[in-house]
Amino acid sequence: MANGVFPEEGLDWRIVLRELYARFIREPKHLVDNIIGSMTTMPHPLSVEAYKLFMFFNANDPIVFRETHKLEREVISMLGEILGGEGVEGLITSGGTEANISALYLAREHGYDVVYAAITAHSSIRKAARILRMRLVEVEVDKDYHMDLNDLESKVKKYGKGVIVATAGTTGLGTVDNVRSISDIAIRYNSVVHVDAAFGGFIIPFLRRVGYRLPDIGFNNEAVVSVTIDPHKLGLTPIPSGGLVVRGKEWFKPLIFESKYMPMGCQVGLGGTRSGGSIAATWAMLKHLGWKGYTKLALEAMNKTFKVAERIRSSHVLRLVVEPETPIICMGVQGVNARSILEKLWNSGWYPYHCGIVDGIRIVVMPHVDVSQLLELVEVVEDLAGTIKRNNT
Repeated sequence: MANGVFPEEGLDWRIVLRELYARFIREPKHLVDNIIGSMTTMPHPLSVEAYKLFMFFNANDPIVFRETHKLEREVISMLGEILGGEGVEGLITSGGTEANISALYLAREHGYDVVYAAITAHSSIRKAARILRMRLVEVEVDKDYHMDLNDLESKVKKYGKGVIVATAGTTGLGTVDNVRSISDIAIRYNSVVHVDAAFGGFIIPFLRRVGYRLPDIGFNNEAVVSVTIDPHKLGLTPIPSGGLVVRGKEWFKPLIFESKYMPMGCQVGLGGTRSGGSIAATWAMLKHLGWKGYTKLALEAMNKTFKVAERIRSSHVLRLVVEPETPIICMGVQGVNARSILEKLWNSGWYPYHCGIVDGIRIVVMPHVDVSQLLELVEVVEDLAGTIKRNNT
């Protein structure tokens, strides 16, 4: 098969499928290979079946596909409950990036055109500010990589009201910003807060229920107007399944766009056609797992995280960049550039990531990741670091 060439005459479907299977086999798999730095995981089989049932239905056509629309309303209500909100609005998106862009668009349309974000914020926040032509003001972090509250207040005083982005589970380190204190600052300076809980949204509220001392990341904080939460991460649904939950109909209104040819006369969100598959998959998992099921998953993830963190503390080569707050570990390597180790790991079938703003190796303890797998990785990294040091002397 001539790859990348559009054939004059179509190929037999068996030839096409054979090629796809060959490529599928070459891809690493979550359950059998060492995918330990990605925030993706194997979706639950129930969510896959639910996705397939509804994937042909357009969620942006609620007159025709009424049950899909009802499912989305129920999903947003349940996500709102997880986040401490009542009477919330929102939609299921393609992922956290679309949700974050949508959230900042809403803030801009309501008159908040300055974005305050820590250097640990996800890259989609900078992307959103660029697309929306909003002023981005970067806020420093404290020694534990949380948004620095003093620097935030100083900058809001200087640049005026805006939307402050708090992150609940930063991408590189897993840290959780102090949403309550950020909300208090926002209120003092006539600002609002958007919480990016793409990763932490399906773990922090559940850990808090069993006594973990983590910030309240949701709508109990007065200035919070929107929250990003991704079912396709720790919610166990297929990609693409993101979510944006908004405090009420008035705030959400700018995301409703006129579309005269549609039966409803409008469409919701920055996209057009939206598959009902992601909605049904999210609905299925929320109903199937409930509070107790997601709490169990959250505790299992943290127990695995703490075991690996303990092993790293005992290492003479590695260090924890920060104490884990969510199931993300960033380990620094003494005297060795982390990227040089990552290249060797990737070439040998291990797939951790870089921590981003600090030089370290990121592990994400997703449900498919096993403790023994992670402990083996720690040993491999220690050996590689020793080899690199010896070669450099």
